[in-house]
Amino acid sequence: MNILIIKLGAIGDVIRTTSVAPALKEKYSEATIDWVTKENAFYLIKNNPHIDNIFLIEKSEKLPKKYDLVINLDDEESACKLATEVKKNKLVGAYIENGQRKYTDDSAEWFDMGLISKFGKQKADELKAANKLTYHEIHFTILGLNENKKYQTELFLDQENLDFARNFANKNNITKDDLIIGLNTGAGGRWKDKKLSVEETAQLIDKLNEKIKNVKLILFGGPEEEERNNKILGKINSNVINAGCKNSIMDFVSLVNLCNIIISSDSLAMHIGIALKKRVVAFFYPTSAAEIELYSKGIKIIGKGNSYCSYQTKCDDPPEWDIDGIVDAIKKLI
Repeated sequence: MNILIIKLGAIGDVIRTTSVAPALKEKYSEATIDWVTKENAFYLIKNNPHIDNIFLIEKSEKLPKKYDLVINLDDEESACKLATEVKKNKLVGAYIENGQRKYTDDSAEWFDMGLISKFGKQKADELKAANKLTYHEIHFTILGLNENKKYQTELFLDQENLDFARNFANKNNITKDDLIIGLNTGAGGRWKDKKLSVEETAQLIDKLNEKIKNVKLILFGGPEEEERNNKILGKINSNVINAGCKNSIMDFVSLVNLCNIIISSDSLAMHIGIALKKRVVAFFYPTSAAEIELYSKGIKIIGKGNSYCSYQTKCDDPPEWDIDGIVDAIKKLI
């Protein structure tokens, strides 16, 4: 049984799709699973023992075989084009027909809520707002997989990753006896209202240091958060370890793995924390909290406002956040 999974991005979506690979291997015991992704996601699945071969869409590599099953859970045009052209017996997911992106009937539960919905954007947004199922539940149903949460999202670190984290810990006097809480401040450039403000983040850091004993906080961010994180560091009145904003993707994963608890908006850092089996406090606005599976290891916090689940990149009604409520949620996970 030759299976091809096409999942290019976003990177967080690549991570949360990893749960299907071991479940497919259980359903099809002799299966070989190939995966096509983008170069920036390659290292996130490189060490995954359930994936046999990885191909990069940027290199236009010719796939070497005909597949019994092609699964395209991505609505990007390049993904749909590949799903259409590759030799296969069966396709589940999105493809191109007469120049238009379409999707198979058995994948409608997911794509009806998305950018290529046959109902149009307004109805798709209404369906997404009404949805109560997680990404995990929807995709396991689409693929006819055993839905018992046995299989979760996964990331696998190699020795180089572990050494990088250990050196960082030694440099910053982090020990196994410390309670380590990671605070991810950003959510990329697209979503203006997904994250706490600079002032709210600084307030959260100071309150965590005040109310939780023997805690060490690590401040995370990506390249787009460097200026923002510097402003946060200038406003706090307590200690935080700055992880910097220029880490490679796997260095970032390695440092998240040091933490006992991860605080993050609905972003890549949240998906990394979930896949590393960390306790997670995740806040949501304007994206849907229902779609995210925390596997009973975290708490979801929804911002107050009328733009929740609106998927507006800049919300008409920006969120209000209860910083004390976030602190209380974190304390429940200790």
